[in-house]
Amino acid sequence: MAKSPYKPRRPGSLKAAVAELIERCGGVVRASELARVSRSQLFRYSNDSDDDANTHMPADIVAALERSCGYAYVTEWLAVEAGCTLLPIEIDPSDEAIPQDVGLVAQHTSGLFREFAVAFADSRIDSIEAAKMLNAGDAMVRAYMHLRPALTARIQG
Repeated sequence: MAKSPYKPRRPGSLKAAVAELIERCGGVVRASELARVSRSQLFRYSNDSDDDANTHMPADIVAALERSCGYAYVTEWLAVEAGCTLLPIEIDPSDEAIPQDVGLVAQHTSGLFREFAVAFADSRIDSIEAAKMLNAGDAMVRAYMHLRPALTARIQG
């Protein structure tokens, strides 16, 4: 939990995640320089008193602060709340990355199909076969998520 100069937040809460993010960015003074809001507004985003309980940090500010500190505190909290997890990816927006990444996506997709074909040959999938399929599917997703930023960079110009 963040060591806020104000007051403690409920551990595991969104407000605690926001407070941790602000602290990791260097505190409210530094975070306000990185974001488009004042120090007092940043405090309201992390304050879990009744007055500010429904005041939350906008996504663009979360993104700017997470980029600055290098860790997705609030995004990770949201993912866990949604029953998901984050997989860190390496971003390479170079022209060479796209064909290489498409090749990896195809390779891992065919690996998933191969594992499925082997597993389902007897019309059932046991736990070992399911684990192999899971690993192949995760590799496919990681490969695609490595490709995705390079594609979005081309769209955004």
